[in-house]
Amino acid sequence: MEFDITQVDWIRDLVALLVIIVTVNSVFLLKAVGCKRWQIRKIGHMILHIVVAFFPYFFDNLFDIYVSVLLALGLFLILSAIPQVQNLQRIFKMCSREETNPWELFFNSIFTAVTLLVLLWFLKDQNLLFIFTAAYLTMSLGDGLGELIGRPFGRIKYKIFSEKSLEGSLAVFVGTAIAVTVSLAVNSMIMLQGVWWKILVTAVIGAVVESLSYKFLDNATLPGITALILYLFFVL
Repeated sequence: MEFDITQVDWIRDLVALLVIIVTVNSVFLLKAVGCKRWQIRKIGHMILHIVVAFFPYFFDNLFDIYVSVLLALGLFLILSAIPQVQNLQRIFKMCSREETNPWELFFNSIFTAVTLLVLLWFLKDQNLLFIFTAAYLTMSLGDGLGELIGRPFGRIKYKIFSEKSLEGSLAVFVGTAIAVTVSLAVNSMIMLQGVWWKILVTAVIGAVVESLSYKFLDNATLPGITALILYLFFVL
Protein backbone atom coordinates (compact mmCIF):
# COMPACT_ATOMS: atom_id res chain seq x y z
CA MET A 1 0.00 0.00 0.00
CA GLU A 2 1.48 3.34 -1.07
CA PHE A 3 1.44 6.61 0.87
CA ASP A 4 0.65 9.38 -1.59
CA ILE A 5 -0.76 12.73 -0.43
CA THR A 6 -1.45 13.83 -4.02
CA GLN A 7 -3.82 11.00 -5.01
CA VAL A 8 -6.69 11.31 -2.55
CA ASP A 9 -9.75 9.24 -3.45
CA TRP A 10 -12.48 11.41 -1.96
CA ILE A 11 -15.35 9.09 -2.91
CA ARG A 12 -13.69 6.18 -1.12
CA ASP A 13 -12.84 8.41 1.84
CA LEU A 14 -16.45 9.56 2.21
CA VAL A 15 -17.70 5.97 2.06
CA ALA A 16 -15.11 5.05 4.71
CA LEU A 17 -16.27 8.01 6.80
CA LEU A 18 -19.83 6.67 6.67
CA VAL A 19 -18.61 3.21 7.71
CA ILE A 20 -16.73 4.69 10.69
CA ILE A 21 -19.74 6.74 11.80
CA VAL A 22 -22.11 3.77 11.59
CA THR A 23 -19.63 1.45 13.34
CA VAL A 24 -18.96 3.77 16.27
CA ASN A 25 -22.64 4.60 16.72
CA SER A 26 -23.65 0.92 16.66
CA VAL A 27 -23.52 1.08 20.46
CA PHE A 28 -26.82 2.97 20.42
CA LEU A 29 -28.43 0.03 18.63
CA LEU A 30 -27.02 -2.33 21.24
CA LYS A 31 -28.55 -0.17 23.95
CA ALA A 32 -31.88 -0.08 22.12
CA VAL A 33 -32.09 -3.89 22.01
CA GLY A 34 -31.55 -4.09 25.77
CA CYS A 35 -27.89 -5.02 26.17
CA LYS A 36 -26.35 -4.34 29.57
CA ARG A 37 -23.79 -1.57 29.89
CA TRP A 38 -20.79 -3.92 29.99
CA GLN A 39 -22.18 -5.86 27.02
CA ILE A 40 -22.59 -2.64 25.02
CA ARG A 41 -18.99 -1.71 25.76
CA LYS A 42 -17.54 -5.09 24.89
CA ILE A 43 -19.70 -5.94 21.86
CA GLY A 44 -19.14 -2.42 20.51
CA HIS A 45 -15.43 -2.98 21.03
CA MET A 46 -15.62 -6.23 19.05
CA ILE A 47 -17.59 -4.69 16.16
CA LEU A 48 -15.18 -1.76 15.91
CA HIS A 49 -12.06 -3.91 15.80
CA ILE A 50 -13.50 -6.29 13.20
CA VAL A 51 -14.06 -3.28 10.93
CA VAL A 52 -10.57 -1.97 11.75
CA ALA A 53 -8.99 -5.35 10.96
CA PHE A 54 -10.29 -5.38 7.39
CA PHE A 55 -10.31 -1.63 6.74
CA PRO A 56 -6.94 -1.50 4.89
CA TYR A 57 -8.12 -3.97 2.23
CA PHE A 58 -10.46 -1.34 0.77
CA PHE A 59 -7.68 1.19 0.14
CA ASP A 60 -4.73 1.46 -2.20
CA ASN A 61 -3.37 4.58 -0.54
CA LEU A 62 -2.55 4.65 3.17
CA PHE A 63 -3.05 8.41 3.19
CA ASP A 64 -6.74 7.84 2.39
CA ILE A 65 -7.12 5.91 5.64
CA TYR A 66 -5.61 8.77 7.62
CA VAL A 67 -7.87 11.26 5.80
CA SER A 68 -10.95 9.14 6.60
CA VAL A 69 -10.01 8.90 10.27
CA LEU A 70 -9.37 12.64 10.52
CA LEU A 71 -12.68 13.42 8.81
CA ALA A 72 -14.47 11.13 11.24
CA LEU A 73 -12.73 12.71 14.22
CA GLY A 74 -13.64 16.21 13.00
CA LEU A 75 -17.27 15.25 12.49
CA PHE A 76 -17.48 13.62 15.92
CA LEU A 77 -16.02 16.74 17.54
CA ILE A 78 -18.53 18.97 15.74
CA LEU A 79 -21.45 16.75 16.76
CA SER A 80 -20.15 16.60 20.32
CA ALA A 81 -20.00 20.40 20.51
CA ILE A 82 -23.74 20.64 19.80
CA PRO A 83 -25.54 20.51 23.19
CA GLN A 84 -28.56 18.68 21.75
CA VAL A 85 -26.37 15.94 20.25
CA GLN A 86 -23.21 15.46 22.37
CA ASN A 87 -22.32 12.37 20.39
CA LEU A 88 -18.97 11.46 21.91
CA GLN A 89 -20.04 12.37 25.45
CA ARG A 90 -22.98 9.95 25.23
CA ILE A 91 -20.80 7.19 23.76
CA PHE A 92 -18.08 7.60 26.39
CA LYS A 93 -20.64 7.59 29.20
CA MET A 94 -22.36 4.51 27.80
CA CYS A 95 -19.19 2.54 27.05
CA SER A 96 -17.02 3.34 30.07
CA ARG A 97 -16.65 0.75 32.78
CA GLU A 98 -19.15 1.16 35.57
CA GLU A 99 -16.43 1.71 38.15
CA THR A 100 -14.36 4.23 36.15
CA ASN A 101 -14.60 7.80 34.96
CA PRO A 102 -15.63 8.27 31.28
CA TRP A 103 -12.41 10.27 30.81
CA GLU A 104 -10.49 7.00 31.16
CA LEU A 105 -12.26 5.73 28.05
CA PHE A 106 -11.33 8.96 26.25
CA PHE A 107 -7.61 8.52 26.96
CA ASN A 108 -7.94 4.80 26.22
CA SER A 109 -9.39 5.67 22.79
CA ILE A 110 -6.56 8.10 21.99
CA PHE A 111 -3.95 5.57 23.12
CA THR A 112 -5.57 2.81 21.06
CA ALA A 113 -5.89 4.99 17.95
CA VAL A 114 -2.22 6.02 18.07
CA THR A 115 -1.15 2.38 18.48
CA LEU A 116 -3.36 1.38 15.55
CA LEU A 117 -2.00 4.06 13.20
CA VAL A 118 1.60 3.24 14.15
CA LEU A 119 1.11 -0.48 13.51
CA LEU A 120 -0.64 0.25 10.23
CA TRP A 121 2.29 2.39 9.10
CA PHE A 122 4.80 -0.39 9.73
CA LEU A 123 2.55 -3.07 8.24
CA LYS A 124 1.26 -1.11 5.23
CA ASP A 125 3.02 -3.38 2.74
CA GLN A 126 0.45 -5.58 1.02
CA ASN A 127 2.38 -8.69 2.03
CA LEU A 128 2.19 -7.69 5.72
CA LEU A 129 -1.48 -6.73 5.97
CA PHE A 130 -2.34 -10.23 7.20
CA ILE A 131 -0.40 -9.37 10.38
CA PHE A 132 -2.40 -6.18 10.93
CA THR A 133 -5.65 -8.06 10.33
CA ALA A 134 -4.72 -10.82 12.76
CA ALA A 135 -3.64 -8.31 15.41
CA TYR A 136 -6.96 -6.47 15.40
CA LEU A 137 -9.12 -9.55 14.97
CA THR A 138 -7.32 -10.71 18.11
CA MET A 139 -8.47 -7.50 19.82
CA SER A 140 -12.01 -8.27 18.71
CA LEU A 141 -12.32 -12.03 19.20
CA GLY A 142 -9.59 -12.66 21.78
CA ASP A 143 -10.02 -9.73 24.13
CA GLY A 144 -13.76 -9.54 23.40
CA LEU A 145 -14.61 -13.17 24.09
CA GLY A 146 -12.44 -13.05 27.21
CA GLU A 147 -14.91 -10.76 28.96
CA LEU A 148 -18.07 -12.05 27.26
CA ILE A 149 -17.28 -15.55 28.55
CA GLY A 150 -15.31 -14.73 31.67
CA ARG A 151 -17.65 -12.19 33.21
CA PRO A 152 -20.87 -14.26 33.30
CA PHE A 153 -19.34 -17.75 33.40
CA GLY A 154 -15.96 -17.32 35.08
CA ARG A 155 -15.72 -19.33 38.30
CA ILE A 156 -11.99 -19.88 38.78
CA LYS A 157 -10.65 -16.42 39.63
CA TYR A 158 -7.08 -15.14 39.76
CA LYS A 159 -5.55 -11.69 40.07
CA ILE A 160 -2.27 -10.30 38.78
CA PHE A 161 -2.96 -6.62 38.05
CA SER A 162 -6.73 -6.97 37.80
CA GLU A 163 -9.10 -9.83 38.49
CA LYS A 164 -9.48 -12.35 35.69
CA SER A 165 -10.93 -15.82 35.38
CA LEU A 166 -9.47 -19.01 33.96
CA GLU A 167 -12.55 -19.40 31.78
CA GLY A 168 -12.06 -15.91 30.38
CA SER A 169 -8.38 -16.55 29.66
CA LEU A 170 -9.28 -19.76 27.84
CA ALA A 171 -11.75 -17.74 25.77
CA VAL A 172 -8.94 -15.28 24.92
CA PHE A 173 -6.84 -18.25 23.78
CA VAL A 174 -9.64 -19.62 21.57
CA GLY A 175 -10.55 -16.18 20.20
CA THR A 176 -6.92 -15.41 19.37
CA ALA A 177 -6.49 -18.75 17.61
CA ILE A 178 -9.65 -18.11 15.55
CA ALA A 179 -8.49 -14.56 14.74
CA VAL A 180 -5.10 -15.66 13.44
CA THR A 181 -6.65 -18.56 11.52
CA VAL A 182 -9.18 -16.29 9.80
CA SER A 183 -6.50 -13.77 8.84
CA LEU A 184 -4.25 -16.46 7.38
CA ALA A 185 -7.18 -18.07 5.55
CA VAL A 186 -8.30 -14.76 4.02
CA ASN A 187 -4.76 -14.20 2.78
CA SER A 188 -4.39 -17.76 1.39
CA MET A 189 -1.72 -18.70 3.94
CA ILE A 190 -3.55 -21.32 5.96
CA MET A 191 -1.90 -24.25 4.16
CA LEU A 192 1.68 -23.11 4.78
CA GLN A 193 3.97 -25.66 6.41
CA GLY A 194 3.96 -25.55 10.21
CA VAL A 195 1.14 -23.02 10.33
CA TRP A 196 -0.91 -24.75 13.05
CA TRP A 197 1.75 -24.79 15.77
CA LYS A 198 2.44 -21.13 15.02
CA ILE A 199 -1.25 -20.33 15.51
CA LEU A 200 -1.31 -22.20 18.83
CA VAL A 201 1.86 -20.53 20.13
CA THR A 202 0.52 -17.11 19.15
CA ALA A 203 -2.77 -17.87 20.92
CA VAL A 204 -1.00 -18.99 24.11
CA ILE A 205 1.18 -15.86 24.16
CA GLY A 206 -1.88 -13.69 23.45
CA ALA A 207 -3.78 -15.19 26.38
CA VAL A 208 -0.79 -14.68 28.70
CA VAL A 209 -0.31 -11.06 27.57
CA GLU A 210 -3.99 -10.29 28.10
CA SER A 211 -3.90 -11.80 31.58
CA LEU A 212 -0.87 -9.67 32.49
CA SER A 213 -2.13 -6.41 31.01
CA TYR A 214 -2.96 -3.50 33.31
CA LYS A 215 -6.34 -1.83 32.66
CA PHE A 216 -6.61 -0.70 29.03
CA LEU A 217 -2.97 -1.37 28.14
CA ASP A 218 -4.04 -4.59 26.43
CA ASN A 219 -5.38 -2.39 23.61
CA ALA A 220 -1.72 -1.84 22.70
CA THR A 221 0.07 -4.85 24.15
CA LEU A 222 -2.23 -7.53 22.69
CA PRO A 223 -2.18 -6.37 19.03
CA GLY A 224 1.46 -5.30 19.36
CA ILE A 225 2.66 -8.68 20.67
CA THR A 226 0.47 -10.56 18.18
CA ALA A 227 1.95 -8.54 15.33
CA LEU A 228 5.49 -9.12 16.58
CA ILE A 229 5.04 -12.88 16.97
CA LEU A 230 3.47 -13.26 13.52
CA TYR A 231 6.23 -11.15 11.96
CA LEU A 232 8.85 -13.41 13.54
CA PHE A 233 7.00 -16.57 12.47
CA PHE A 234 6.01 -15.67 8.91
CA VAL A 235 8.36 -12.93 7.69
CA LEU A 236 11.81 -13.33 9.25
